[in-house]
Amino acid sequence: MLAAEINAAIGRVSQHYAGRLSELDHERSKIDAIVESVEDGLIVLDQDRAIVHINEVACAILAMESRPAAGTVLESLAAQNPHVARLIAARRDSDDKAPAEFKIFLRGRDHTYISRELPWTGPGDTPLGTILLLQDVTFIRDQERQRTNLIATLSHELKTPLTSLNMGAELMEESMRENMTNQQRELLETIHDDIGRMTAIAGNLLDASRTTVARIGVERRAIQLDRVVREACRPLGRQADEKNIRLEIIADSKQPLAIWGDPIKLPWVITNLVGNSLRYTPPGGQIRIELRREGKVARTVVSDTGKGIAPEMMPRIFEPYAQSPDHPGEMGSAGLGLYIAKEIVEAHNGRIFASSAPGEGTTFTIDIPIREELLGQDPGR
Repeated sequence: MLAAEINAAIGRVSQHYAGRLSELDHERSKIDAIVESVEDGLIVLDQDRAIVHINEVACAILAMESRPAAGTVLESLAAQNPHVARLIAARRDSDDKAPAEFKIFLRGRDHTYISRELPWTGPGDTPLGTILLLQDVTFIRDQERQRTNLIATLSHELKTPLTSLNMGAELMEESMRENMTNQQRELLETIHDDIGRMTAIAGNLLDASRTTVARIGVERRAIQLDRVVREACRPLGRQADEKNIRLEIIADSKQPLAIWGDPIKLPWVITNLVGNSLRYTPPGGQIRIELRREGKVARTVVSDTGKGIAPEMMPRIFEPYAQSPDHPGEMGSAGLGLYIAKEIVEAHNGRIFASSAPGEGTTFTIDIPIREELLGQDPGR
């Protein structure tokens, strides 16, 4: 009788133990499935840096033909595996909690990865080891490289024609000095001013291309946006008259738009937008520039009655080299004007966006934060 009770108890314990093992196996398989589904490389290490688990993505990144046996210390693989050696060296050179970047040659080209170490803890935050994440940032680094090369190329391409334009303007001024009319003198002054702006931008672009993050830098100076816009549009008004296009500037003189801005680069943005409108608006059309305050931003709206932009082009108009597929050479440039304009506006902590429809014209809107402390003052250019 006693033996039967003992056997029954052993059976119940065995059944319970088997059930718990089945539950644990189920949970482990579920965790393994989650780990394998992660798009990043993932390595789980215990407190002795021994591998507890490594997913297939991490094996591919580190060029491992097969998964190392559980309990293998990660650092011990460095002697035979150069990819692991690069990972270990990158981690050694960085702070334990800081991301570390390393490059490896994989699938016929260089790839860039960022490694991050996360704590692996158990109940009560008991330290169990480390989770090592490997994230592929190759595409991001490629984009940054292309951006830097684009800016450097643009700077060099701008300098040669600008030098020629400056020399031509000086020769023209020299030959016409004695018989120059006031209008001709004003036009030459405008040409010199525009060449000066473009030369400064080209120099800044070249400086930006030499830095880690190639961004266009801007000068921070107290300026009155409506005054800057009016001065930038003055020479464009003559071009509008010649093309029989009405150029109208609407601004509230009682509500000045005082901002911190660059007196060289912001006028270039306006000149570029209005210049595009002049190029695509037919005779008899209209270009309207509105300046107003919207909450805490100074809003500039440039709208025209031109032919508009094709819907398929709208998502790409601020990208470098973006041009109409039907008329790729129509703009007479490399398609970089709106790209640079966006860079300049964003460098002012602002934003630029557009709306357009074929045959209904185009509207560009620029928002730049207002500096309340400048209101009531009289900022110059």
